[in-house]
Amino acid sequence: MQAPAAWRALSGTESGDAGPLRRMKRTAAAALVVAAAVFVLTYVVSGGSGGALAFVRSGSEAAMVGGLADWFAVTALFRRPLGLPIPHTALIPRKKDELATKLGDFVTGYFLTPEALQRQVTDTGLVDRVGTWLADSAHAAPLARDLATAAERALADLDGADVVDYAVHLVRRHQAARSWAPILGRLLETAVEGGAQRPFVDVLAARGRDYLTSHLDELRPTVRRFIEERNWVTWLVTSDRFVTRLLRDAARELDAIATNPEHPLRIAVEGLLLDVATDLRDDEHLGGRIDEIAAKLLGDDRFREVMHDLVGDALRSVRTSLEPDGELTARIASLIVRLGRRAVADPRMHADVERWTSDMIGHAVTRYGGELTQLIRRQVGDWPAVAASRRIELAVGRDLQYIRINGTVVGALAGVAIHAVSLLLPG
Repeated sequence: MQAPAAWRALSGTESGDAGPLRRMKRTAAAALVVAAAVFVLTYVVSGGSGGALAFVRSGSEAAMVGGLADWFAVTALFRRPLGLPIPHTALIPRKKDELATKLGDFVTGYFLTPEALQRQVTDTGLVDRVGTWLADSAHAAPLARDLATAAERALADLDGADVVDYAVHLVRRHQAARSWAPILGRLLETAVEGGAQRPFVDVLAARGRDYLTSHLDELRPTVRRFIEERNWVTWLVTSDRFVTRLLRDAARELDAIATNPEHPLRIAVEGLLLDVATDLRDDEHLGGRIDEIAAKLLGDDRFREVMHDLVGDALRSVRTSLEPDGELTARIASLIVRLGRRAVADPRMHADVERWTSDMIGHAVTRYGGELTQLIRRQVGDWPAVAASRRIELAVGRDLQYIRINGTVVGALAGVAIHAVSLLLPG
């Protein structure tokens, strides 16, 4: 089985950090060798063991002790010194998983806290920076295309039948909870008061006028027969000329309705629709009938087929408008630019966005902080112990070598100081 990429990166060829680390190790080792050489020389040179030579010997001896002790301490972090199975050595390879858990807890407990991240949002002017970036059309246009592409792919995976079925399910559930008639009544009343019925009246009147004018000869026998069948009096007075005049009068009246916004029949239609809206709101019997009709309509397969065609056409239209040069994509880019400008220029929106961002970050950290801890633990846990230890040593080992050098130097100074104090003590 192929090793994960993280393993390969850790166990692969050492990076450029290995050279500086080797040089620092040699420097620390050289300091220890110098201390040992000085210590040996104090026994070689003549002059006895007193005087200045005693200070040099004590200093070099303590330098060796300090250097060796710090070499052991630094080495014990990453491996067993000299390969010996000494307890509490090779700490990082042995305690890797435990260290990973503590690292995750430390990061989420002290760094990635809601308060710290929320303060960072404010201190760094994140909203201003992001708003300025979005207000630039050179950034907004590619972002809009990316968003449009993602939306188009999501819509491509949608099944029109599933959309219709889910919509019908929601509508049925809503209908079962309350009557639709009062809602339809309010909608109808609002539509009539806003004049929404006028275009329909225009179309119906104009189409009716045109139909009567162009089909006069076809309608004449039908209308005459209808009138004659009412009673014998109308049969006596009905003629083709009378019916023709009647149809032409009807066409002229429809033309008047289509061209005159204040026509009495228009006003009558408006009043009729308002009465229907009132009945829908207040008449429980009518409301029950409307609900029954709606329930039957929702259960009719033909209604589902019509809705499926409508939804399919709508999805295709939206997908077309989401193409890179589509109208909706351009609108998204324009919207992004406007939002970016408002986020910077509008103090109220700036404050709102900053508050929303802080709240979302706080919620995310509170809700998913534990997941981050688990991610760190799992990621580090997957690393091979030896390779992980080597990688950490390459990252921080150069600085740790200064501990060895400092231990040698401080040990030498401590040795000289201790020897001086020993001379002052009564013998």
